[in-house]
Amino acid sequence: MDAEAFYRYLTQARRRLWTTLRALPDEALSRAVIPTQGARCIKDLVRHVAVVEDGWFRLDLLGRSPVWENFGGEPASADEYWHHEDESLDALLAYWEAVEADTLRHWPALMSVATSGRRVPVSEDRPETLAADEVIWHVMQHEVRHTAQIVQMLRLLGHQPPSLDLVFLTAE
Repeated sequence: MDAEAFYRYLTQARRRLWTTLRALPDEALSRAVIPTQGARCIKDLVRHVAVVEDGWFRLDLLGRSPVWENFGGEPASADEYWHHEDESLDALLAYWEAVEADTLRHWPALMSVATSGRRVPVSEDRPETLAADEVIWHVMQHEVRHTAQIVQMLRLLGHQPPSLDLVFLTAE
């Protein structure tokens, strides 16, 4: 499976996840399920997945302004980065939807960078780099991992999660 086909799968899985999340009470989406300093509730992970795609794809690969500039700007602290239990789900999903739309709009440019042989720093404070195509796959794998966490959180909260398996969304 190529990167574009896998991203299409992610957009289908997102629709199922977003539909499920929109049907849940805000209290469930905001409840801290994981005792950590990072993402504790479903809303935290919703924002985190979108921020990671936004940052890696726009800033690191395309050298463009991130979508988050139109949605409250860059977080000023770890607390602002991780904790979103007081934000509305509609606002969080509007941001994720805008990130997806921008990614789809710039997909050809992303693929051009991915085949360029360019390397991207892992972070500002580390010397390691990744090939641009590895960044694309990292972002997509990152989403799969965190949406699996959301599915588990839904179960722990007593709600039925959607089926997000690739096999059920891509079989012909």
